[in-house]
Amino acid sequence: MYTYKEITGQGEQLQKTLEIVENLNLEIGNVDQVLFTGCGTSYYIAASAAKYFQTVTGVFASAIPASELFLHTSSCIVPGKKYLIVAISRSGTTSEILIALDHLKGHADLSTMAITCNGDTPMATAADKVIALDHISEKSVVMTQSFSNMLYGLQVFAATQANSTHNLNELKQIPQLVAEALTNEDLTKVVAEDLSKTRIIFLGSGSYNGIAKEATLKLKEMTQTECESYSNLEFRHGPISIVDETTVVILMTQLETADYDQALVKDIQKLGGCVLTIGTTPEGFEADHIIKLTDEISDLNRHGMYVPYLQLLAYQRAIHLGYNPDKPRNLTQVVKLA
Repeated sequence: MYTYKEITGQGEQLQKTLEIVENLNLEIGNVDQVLFTGCGTSYYIAASAAKYFQTVTGVFASAIPASELFLHTSSCIVPGKKYLIVAISRSGTTSEILIALDHLKGHADLSTMAITCNGDTPMATAADKVIALDHISEKSVVMTQSFSNMLYGLQVFAATQANSTHNLNELKQIPQLVAEALTNEDLTKVVAEDLSKTRIIFLGSGSYNGIAKEATLKLKEMTQTECESYSNLEFRHGPISIVDETTVVILMTQLETADYDQALVKDIQKLGGCVLTIGTTPEGFEADHIIKLTDEISDLNRHGMYVPYLQLLAYQRAIHLGYNPDKPRNLTQVVKLA
């Protein structure tokens, strides 16, 4: 299946992305804010990339759906401020992205950059600068390695903008670590193939929240399973009311949130829910299932290591339910407005 091959081939592709982005000369200049934008999966990339970029560079950054840029421009762009718009699209032909770039063309104090898996497209032509990851050529409808590579590419871009040797050195280890993670497919099957769990919740905080949203979308696309995503501690504020014995919560843990994560796990378990944690955890951390990631890479740079497990979980559940992940219901590879 295309989807499986594209998930399991990510290590090699990430290495190519690293080499491409490192060798680009993309200076953003003096800007007040960077707006990352996209649709669907690309918007979830934007959500994580914006938080990462602001943390690493110290430049204000936020994420916004592409449609908001032309539907509600005044709520996104403040006159007299300098902006960089980073447009994200696998195909480079997403309607809302093209409309937004055209709408903002000629806007004072505004420059644009595109990141895409197809450099020969209208989006790339319309942008002032381009990160073209042409080696990513997915045949599947759902985005897998395009998600991980565009997010990773934007992380490398941020680290190079900040001239941050420490972050870049950690990021350089990610391709090999992802390749190693993809040899542990059985770790997610305990949840993916448990059909007594009919409700799945993904939790991630900070720059990991975009990944939680993307994991939710992947599961919906491939299996039509009832699933939702939240920021870790926000889950307590209402949504936790749906937890019962049919619920599994997949929690992306970080060292800096470990104490809060442990308390949250216990609250979910008290209500009958099952918890799978993926990430770094201190000695003695307890959950129903734990996928432990190395703590040799900081919380700030570990994103790429979570993604394969979340994608594999969706793929495995689809296969177990008898669905074809290459042909998700009601979806096409590119969404275009009529």
